[in-house]
Amino acid sequence: MKFLRFLPVVALFAMVACNSGSTTTGEATAADSVAPAGNEVPVTETAAPAGDVVRVTTPSDNPEPTDAKAVVIDFSAVWCGPCQQFKPVYHAVAGEYAAKADFFAADVDECPDLAKKYDISSIPCVVILKKGAEPVKHVGSMSDAEFKDLLDKSL
Repeated sequence: MKFLRFLPVVALFAMVACNSGSTTTGEATAADSVAPAGNEVPVTETAAPAGDVVRVTTPSDNPEPTDAKAVVIDFSAVWCGPCQQFKPVYHAVAGEYAAKADFFAADVDECPDLAKKYDISSIPCVVILKKGAEPVKHVGSMSDAEFKDLLDKSL
């Protein structure tokens, strides 16, 4: 019977633990982001390639679309494995679509206000802002083809 007292705690822990690799929205908030502990493989930050069109946002930045160009923001974190897998795809495709949009990279730990503004609850998350249109959000890592398809439909 003593075990039953701990059942809600165990259930809550199981739900939180299962969420760590989710690609759907609404589970975790950027403000709740913490560095992983345990058996995760460490992820190293790689430098942006020369001529990279992606701008790294700072806490004071507020990327907004213009009449001429849309804005694409990649919300991620250094400690997030899927974010680091998507990063080279994002940077490569950004170079191809630079004439249509301005590309930004926002670390949710460094820019929590920007993440909150766009209701980022899971990462990686790409937000596409086009003047006069509702923001388009996609949660989860994508291949080159999937990302290009999303941009073609949204820009």
